[in-house]
Amino acid sequence: LAPPTQMALVMRIKFPPTYPLIYKTLRIDANLTVVQAIKFISETLNVAAGDNIGLYLPQEKRWLEDNVALSTYPQLQDAEEIEFKDKNDSLSGNSVKLGEHNDPCCVLQ
Repeated sequence: LAPPTQMALVMRIKFPPTYPLIYKTLRIDANLTVVQAIKFISETLNVAAGDNIGLYLPQEKRWLEDNVALSTYPQLQDAEEIEFKDKNDSLSGNSVKLGEHNDPCCVLQ
């Protein structure tokens, strides 16, 4: 048997509190760029993905770069979860504790 030509990542994706789901595990082609992966997640799960949506790796407190392939990030293989959220809601990657969430996303002032 020939080895598979596509490498897939199985990622547990965390969504903001305003979304209809909290977590979803998806198999995503590692050759996709971050932007393509966001589009794939949005279309597969029928969730909104505005222009500011990004993928955030909370274990490393860093955003994944938009036009870089997922395969560039070997840490995604072992990541407990990745966050699908608005880049403007977590300024410079800092988190603020609000109740039980470490995500300042969607707080109305």
